[in-house]
This record gives sequence, C-alpha cells and structure tokens, in this order.
Amino acid sequence: MFALCDCNNFYASCERLFRPDLERRPVAVLSNNDGCVIARSSEVKALGVPMGAPYFREEGRFRHFGVEVFSSNYPLYEDLSRRVTDSLRSLVPDVEVYSIDEAFLYMDTLPEAAADPSEFCRRVRERVLHWTGIPVSIGLGETKTLAKAANRIAKKDPSREGIFTMPHGEEADRYLEGIDIGDVWGVGFRNAPKLRRLGVRTARALKHADGEWIRRRFTICEARTSRELNGLVCFPFTEAPGPRKTIRVSRSFGDPVTELLSLREAISYFAFSAAETLRGEGSAAGKIHLFLMTSPFGSAPRYANAATARFDVPTSCTTDIVGQALKCLERIFVEGYPYKKAGVALTDLADGAHLQGHLFREIKKPWEGSLMKAVDHLNMEFGRGTVYTASMGIRDRRSWVMRRGHVSPRYTTCWEDLPSVLPPEGAQLP
Repeated sequence: MFALCDCNNFYASCERLFRPDLERRPVAVLSNNDGCVIARSSEVKALGVPMGAPYFREEGRFRHFGVEVFSSNYPLYEDLSRRVTDSLRSLVPDVEVYSIDEAFLYMDTLPEAAADPSEFCRRVRERVLHWTGIPVSIGLGETKTLAKAANRIAKKDPSREGIFTMPHGEEADRYLEGIDIGDVWGVGFRNAPKLRRLGVRTARALKHADGEWIRRRFTICEARTSRELNGLVCFPFTEAPGPRKTIRVSRSFGDPVTELLSLREAISYFAFSAAETLRGEGSAAGKIHLFLMTSPFGSAPRYANAATARFDVPTSCTTDIVGQALKCLERIFVEGYPYKKAGVALTDLADGAHLQGHLFREIKKPWEGSLMKAVDHLNMEFGRGTVYTASMGIRDRRSWVMRRGHVSPRYTTCWEDLPSVLPPEGAQLP
C-alpha cells in the first residue's frame, strides 16, 4: 500500500500561515517576475481563474473580488516543505519526497497502518496540520499511480475529509472513470490529446487498454502507467532519489539587461547557486553550459546564443565554475541587445568523492575543500548570500533581479523577517 500526501494549495497555504486574517479569503501566488498565477486558494479557483493565467489579465478581477496577491517566496516554501517532510517522518519512516508539496509514504512496514489505513492517515494529517499549520490530503492505493488518483478524489470531494482509499480491482473502475486521461499521473501532456483521439479518454479506459497496443503506439511510461492502474507495481518506492544528471539555474530578468557588467553579475549569481547545489549533492561537474536570449515577444531586436566549456578535472569549486561561466559569457555577448533571460547548466556530473585523475592537473587544490566548506557553513548559518563572489556585485544594487512587487517576509529563514510582538502603546514592560 502506498499513500500520497499532498499539501493543499501549498504556496497559498504558506502565505496564509503567518496571516490569519487571510483565512477564507482568496489568495493567489505569482510566478517569477510576477508573470502568471501558479497557486490559487479554493476561493480563487471558484472565481474561474485557471492555473498559469497571466497576471495582467486577471489584475482587474483580483482587485474587484479582493484577492490577496503574493510574489513567489521560495525560501519560505522550501523551509515549510522540509518541516512537513519531517512531520511525516515522525510517523512514517519510509518517505519519498516527490516534489516541494508531495511525498509518497510506504505503508507496508507499519502494522498499525495495515490494520486501519484510513485512521492512520487521519493521524498523519492531524500531526502535519498541528506541527506545521499546512493542511494536506492523503490518497491510498496499491500503486503510486492509484495513490495519486485517490489523492485527487480526496481533494475534490469534501465529504472525504481529505482522505480516500482507492478500492481494489474492478471496484476502482467507477472512480477511475471520472478522471480525465490528461489528469493521470504518468501520461505526458503531449500524449493525452493523442490518447483521446484514439478513444482512451479516462483513467479507466487506459487501465483496460491492451498493453502491447499502448507500448507500440506510445512509450514504455504509458504502458507502465496502465499496469499500475491495474494494481501492478511498476514504480517502486525509492527513499533516496538518484543523483541528478544536470543542475540548471536560470532566470528571466525583471527588466531587459543591456550592460555587460549587469550580465556578469547575473551569470556569477547563477553559477554560484549551481555550484552550491552541486556540493550539496556530493557531485562534481565536467561541463558548464551558458545561454543568453532576448525576449521572443515584441518588436525589439532578437538574439540568442549559448556556449559550452569543459573542466580539465570535474569540479565543485565555486571559483572555478564562476570563472568558466564568465569566460563563456565573453564569447557570446553582443552589445546592443536587450537581454531578457540567461542561465547556467552543469552537466557530466560525477561522484565528487571518486574523480578520474588527470595527467597534468591536480584533482583538488589543497585549500579548495576547506574554503568551500567554510563558505557553505557561513551561508547556512547566517543566511544565503552572506558570502559571495565580488563578481556578483553589491547585493542591494543589482539591477537584473526579478520583479517581486508583492513578496512576503521570509518568516522562518531570515532573522530580519522574524515576526515581532509589540506591547500596546503606552504599556509598561516589566
């Protein structure tokens, strides 16, 4: 038995956590540069606002209905996601984090869960809400795909009180019939229209489709999804995800950037962040890719280019990665264009503890490991961005940063943003 724990309207719930006045009020969270709606409270969904709707189109409606709008605050969301995961692990040892707001729980090792799965999930739900303040829904099924489908029913049907167990075998068909093929976990958005044209419009239809026909027409992923809907485990529980093959950091700029100095600051920031993630996963990069592009919209001149460089020895050292990124930038930068987006990707990743040697290069410089550990420790202890390279520019004067006109405080990750309780005016403190 698998359970999928999914935080309800996660980003909106995070914003409400420190704003009790927003309870039962419509809340929307925007994407980078305040571009599109990426999270909606139930009240905003009831207004008919679709996911990904451009904010400029919805701004008037939001004002009319009193929707509270927030820019995305990822440090806050990531920290609260970690707290939700820690709360889950206090009751369930086997937790597979699937995304920032979802986690699979492996229930077979828990005798109390086997005796009454729904009651156990109710305990899990209550603990997460009590410890973190984030409401969750839980779906149970014989496979991950069935658990995902059950979670969808638990969230859509208020009578389920946030918990639903998918029945076994043919009893599940009446519930799967109500799930559109495009909403089935494992069906790609490109293949959903093709499946509909061939008559496979629901999860139930995919469940009863011929496996060989599915494999010939589509991919092994759709064939496995069909088997999972039949109760056959094709996606086993994996507590620790495998190492990533690529680490990518990219951003759209709040305003177009034309100066090389500002681009150097942005590229340095992206490379610094990628190197930090690389070390956190114990990996080293063999290659670095850099790209630049102008906006594909409007009448401004367009330009896009990319550059690649290989490290002599795979590295996770920030100074090496930032330095190589800036060399790539010099190769492709052309004056006179309003650049709208840039990014850095690290590839050819290897295990940082076992690197292939080089005939003419040291694998690691004597000071490199200690320096990087000190930088990571200081940034973890005193907040991200405490220590950074000079090429990133002065933090409060960066002109390329994202547009975030509605950002909330980082309540749990920044000392300056901690909520404070003040005594009433005129009150005498003891």
